[in-house]
Amino acid sequence: MIVIVLGMHRSGTSTVAGVLHLNKITMGTYQSFWPRPLPQNPKGFYENFDFRKINDLIMKNVGYDIKSYKPDIPIPKINKKIKNNMVKVINNYDSDFKFWGWKDPRTCLTISNWVDIFEEMGLREKIKIIFVTRKSVSVARSLRKRNKISLSQGLNLWKTYTGNALKFCEKKDIPVFYMSFEHILDLPDKHFGTMFKFLNYPFDPSIVNDFVDKNISTSGFGEEIDLPVEIIDLEQKIEQLLSI
Repeated sequence: MIVIVLGMHRSGTSTVAGVLHLNKITMGTYQSFWPRPLPQNPKGFYENFDFRKINDLIMKNVGYDIKSYKPDIPIPKINKKIKNNMVKVINNYDSDFKFWGWKDPRTCLTISNWVDIFEEMGLREKIKIIFVTRKSVSVARSLRKRNKISLSQGLNLWKTYTGNALKFCEKKDIPVFYMSFEHILDLPDKHFGTMFKFLNYPFDPSIVNDFVDKNISTSGFGEEIDLPVEIIDLEQKIEQLLSI
């Protein structure tokens, strides 16, 4: 089984990836987890740099700098060298681990490229996707605090990442479990229990209780902003898709 965690920056993907990894679904190794724990994610990001650096290369290939945080993002494309790197990293993990996956928010932009490679390698049927979402304004507040970008820019970035990932999930016949960071923090046992049923994989509830910090979110309240209609519509669409 290959578990891909899809979700925008600051949306709870680290929490989900951490719970998966601690339940022995390998989301990376000590060497590949980067960055190390920081104040904004004290328990770690569980972000696999092996996949992150390839995602950066894919976007750089079309002239986009991920760290510019510009919401106008071109369609990602790969070249032969990038494709070879993708095949190599997939082979490395799939040969070493029976249950594995990765988390990197940039995958919201590049997911189509990755799944094309999985299909070519005959691994598509092993994929399951965990789609993690968070309210757009909370993400925008968190990005403003961490990256010093405006609420408006953060909202538009949320729309681009989330909209692209959702569009992919809706058009591809791949199993997807939709979960909300707000709901995870409210009832972590319930939501992770349902997630692991979706994965058909046993889990240790004590890991969830020890790992999930209900006080980790500090951006749920703060300055408000009038949301554009297209963001309201996207949030409502996701709300209807949430698995519980």
